[in-house]
Amino acid sequence: MIIREQNNGFIMIKQHDHAQISSKLYQQLPEKFLPKKEYQFEVNYAIEQHDCGWIPFDETPFWNDKANEPYSFTNFPTEPKTVLYEYGINRVEEKYPYAALLCSEHYTRFLRKSMDKTAKNFVQKEQARQERILKQLNVAKDLWMAHYEILQFFDNLSLYICLNEPGTPHEEEHHFFRKGISLPSSFNENKLLHPKWVGKDEIYLNIDLFTTDMAIPLKQKVVQKQAIAANGLLKAYQQAETEEMTVRLLFND
Repeated sequence: MIIREQNNGFIMIKQHDHAQISSKLYQQLPEKFLPKKEYQFEVNYAIEQHDCGWIPFDETPFWNDKANEPYSFTNFPTEPKTVLYEYGINRVEEKYPYAALLCSEHYTRFLRKSMDKTAKNFVQKEQARQERILKQLNVAKDLWMAHYEILQFFDNLSLYICLNEPGTPHEEEHHFFRKGISLPSSFNENKLLHPKWVGKDEIYLNIDLFTTDMAIPLKQKVVQKQAIAANGLLKAYQQAETEEMTVRLLFND
């Protein structure tokens, strides 16, 4: 779950909905930035499904007593997090092993430096999976790493949209993005992307990456703190209506 706290409540965005935004953005890339045709679909599938392991967990969000807020993807406990990571990668591999290879790399990077035993075991198992898939498909490492960078980029751009309150000035943006977002090396652009919220529904991009300006649907729930106090997080979340706002991405020339 992606969480933004407001004065009276929490904005809650499902991980899988965030991933759909990532995919919609990827699909608007011009041909010059796309992978070779034989990989375009599987790269998109990895981007679209990279958070599918969160689907059942995000139907029943958990309360973080210590922080006095719902658990988000950034502070979710390691043990259940590795369970959902593995579940999601397994689901992707059932259809497209190459897409699973990209998702596996995505998640192992989060935990590779962790000293936690559960995290270490997860990384070891995923490294074995990667070696098996690489051998099975006979893919060069530099190629799949280039495709992983594309997944990482669109994950970050979608997170920028979801983690920042609309209209947030640059100096108050989430710390993930204050230095900009690195472009994939395959784009041959030695620049950083600096998105910028303008008003309540528009984001300007300093680099023209896409075939056209676009409107992106963003699904979210606003869960009131008063409802959580009265009924608990789960019931308050289930009773909150899903809202859909439209975010416009524009090239700021």
